[in-house]
Amino acid sequence: MPYVDRDGTRVYWELQGEGEPLLLIMGYGLGREAWTPMLPMISGHAVVLVDNRGTGESDPPKPGLTLQDMADDAVAVLDAAGIERAHVHGVSMGGMIAQLLALAHPERVGTLVLGCTTPSPLRFIGDPAAAVALFQGSILMESDPDAALDMLLPLVFSEGFLAANPEMRTFAKSMTTKPAAPGTAELMMKAIVDLDKGTIFDTTARLGELRMPVLVQHGSADRLIPVEAGRFLGEAITGAEYQELEGAGHGYHLEQPEPVFSRLLGFLAAHPIGATAGAG
Repeated sequence: MPYVDRDGTRVYWELQGEGEPLLLIMGYGLGREAWTPMLPMISGHAVVLVDNRGTGESDPPKPGLTLQDMADDAVAVLDAAGIERAHVHGVSMGGMIAQLLALAHPERVGTLVLGCTTPSPLRFIGDPAAAVALFQGSILMESDPDAALDMLLPLVFSEGFLAANPEMRTFAKSMTTKPAAPGTAELMMKAIVDLDKGTIFDTTARLGELRMPVLVQHGSADRLIPVEAGRFLGEAITGAEYQELEGAGHGYHLEQPEPVFSRLLGFLAAHPIGATAGAG
């Protein structure tokens, strides 16, 4: 199995398909398997999947984990795959990681797609109760996945979508077969905001440095990261395209796949990077 070793931590990755490389970075407490239902809709690309530290097949994170660590992990994965430049798509915490990757290594990023994410969790505050439930549910996932899903699904999907798609519970359970390693949820949360150390993720002052083509996508009914954060990214990044999915929650990819992937694939096609990769 393909691993890359960084600072004594093994990070698992996979390459699927052929075409221009597309690096996918998942969000809080989740690994590559959470992308599984979306992969059939991303055609014509060599998709690079990464298990963030503590998720999937990657080693557990060490104390002091930072989002920059995970951004550097992603760059190490591109190196291991022999990919000089890729399209980069990150969602939620993965979108924060993607921002740091693009700021630190702009030459590696052909285009940047930021989904349901934020440049500053303290500037754009969602439902506080939802944030607490996300943390508690992610920890509970380690010991009681069924109870955890009861807490997490209403945070990720809009009320109307869950009511119309009761099968999502079984579907979500199949996508989270390997819970994050013990302690991962806490360390990831501290990587985003650690008030004790005074370290808080915030790229608002640096968004003007992003010069690659950028697409921002956000659901208007997102409880975890308010839509205002997505709107801000769309306005603050020079030349960025912005797509708002009316009524969609944090899991906008699954709630409204047709407009989401139509726009995403059109954006990538409009900004070819001229590099190809393949799993074969």
